[in-house]
Amino acid sequence: MADLSITAIAVAVCDEAFYRPATLLDEGHEFRQLAHGLAQQTGTTLAALRLLPADGKTPDVSALALAALGAEHREESLFLVRSGPLSDPYGALLARLVFESGWAGEDVGITHLDELGGTVVFDLLRWAIPDGCGATALICDDPLFAEDHVGELGRSRVAAAAVRVRSAPGALRVLGCGEGAPTALANHAEHRLPGSRPSDGWIALRDAVAQHRVNNGDRVLIHTRGPMREGWLLIEAVDITGLQLLTADTSRTV
Repeated sequence: MADLSITAIAVAVCDEAFYRPATLLDEGHEFRQLAHGLAQQTGTTLAALRLLPADGKTPDVSALALAALGAEHREESLFLVRSGPLSDPYGALLARLVFESGWAGEDVGITHLDELGGTVVFDLLRWAIPDGCGATALICDDPLFAEDHVGELGRSRVAAAAVRVRSAPGALRVLGCGEGAPTALANHAEHRLPGSRPSDGWIALRDAVAQHRVNNGDRVLIHTRGPMREGWLLIEAVDITGLQLLTADTSRTV
């Protein structure tokens, strides 16, 4: 089994997603029951939760990140990494993305990784991508519910990272990943990129590379620690100038 490498990263970020109070949901609405369950699970209250409605006011960051990555490798596999309910309970996100993007390769949905969608998923990708082949991992970070700290106007960040991965040498080499606290080796990385959400580390990595803070031979630790789970991903810069960085324009729609 060959080492995994990363050759391109496309990021879409919207800092003004319009969340609305969950208390506005009707008593019989299916999302109100979900909100009650989430409040109990996280030790908060329904009044402290806000909902991201499917009203078209917030850009579809997943579609925008995928589009920014380009069409060159759309015959390869697509792994959609997303946990939690969708804002449209009757829509199939993966099927829509495949149709609208014209994706021709296999498509796989990966759920239940929660905060660790941007880290431990690479353990699965290591087994799923055949030697010498590539794939795209679309890491979605647009939760249906957010806590009330999003502010008076209900604005919060949603994001997605489309990462092109190969089971062959490339710009960034994946050294390891895991759930729980980072290993001693990972803790000695030259760059530590902490965060609490699946996309945090990828946005920070994009910025660090764009600002020329990462050199060949440097190791980078993406460390995600959320309210429920903790995980990490360790990568090494092999050919940093060969890494393609792309940023989606979230002021437009796909």
